[in-house]
Amino acid sequence: MAIDEGHATLLHVNETDQSKNWIVPIGQPAARDMQLIGRNKILIGHHHGYSEFDIALGRLTKEFKLLEGVTAVRRQSNGHTIIAGVDIPGPKGVVVLELDANDQEVRRAVFPGDYVRLVRQTEQGTYLMSCNDRIREGSCDGKYLREFPVEGFYHAWKSLRLPNGNLVVTAGYGAFVVELDPEGKIVRKFGGKESVPENVRPFFYAMFQLLPNENIVLANWQGHGPGLGQSGVQLLEFNLAGQIAWSWSKPDLISSLQGVLVLDGLDTTKLHDERNGMMQPLTMM
Repeated sequence: MAIDEGHATLLHVNETDQSKNWIVPIGQPAARDMQLIGRNKILIGHHHGYSEFDIALGRLTKEFKLLEGVTAVRRQSNGHTIIAGVDIPGPKGVVVLELDANDQEVRRAVFPGDYVRLVRQTEQGTYLMSCNDRIREGSCDGKYLREFPVEGFYHAWKSLRLPNGNLVVTAGYGAFVVELDPEGKIVRKFGGKESVPENVRPFFYAMFQLLPNENIVLANWQGHGPGLGQSGVQLLEFNLAGQIAWSWSKPDLISSLQGVLVLDGLDTTKLHDERNGMMQPLTMM
């Protein structure tokens, strides 16, 4: 699955059976987040809230669009939805809402700040928040617990905590991937323009996924709007040595990919999340 931000579309690509491929308009601006939520559905977060699509046909099955400023969404095992963004109507700041199964607000946390992109929950029950030039970890009651600034982060996009306590982060316009130890020191850094072929054109490293073999697949976004399909290789898989193990880009099909979700090996009937780094099913309550 991929979000083509340039065309404002959602793609399903099956490289072994092209009859299962589809492309549909998302229908809402600034689609930035994506999650496998079970029942063969994909959750897409956008500026006004979220939409759900059927994986088999690309059919829109639900749309919630009553908000503004949304950048991240995560479905919970109890059917609730976590929504995050900046200045979501109410007190200003970085806002994390919890909506119940009927999309009614049941909890709100407001953090100081004016920028956030993707937010991921941890096994410890905290939020990892991508705040431009740093990653911040926050509690559910609106307090920052620690932060991890890194030189070169610019609109940092997503972070995950690994079982060993390290963080993996995509640097946005920094166009590299970094692994940080629990004190914020760089353990490894890879994917930058100095270490990949010129045609890759690292521009903005956005959503990524940690695979079972510990490789990382990421979207190399190339800019806003149509006409960017020829610009750079837009899906990249890096192995543990920081080398490109696989890539995918279809200039005649896409413009600029910002989100990616690899479905291989996942049970699409189950809700999945990344609280332990790897994409794993959550037990529904």
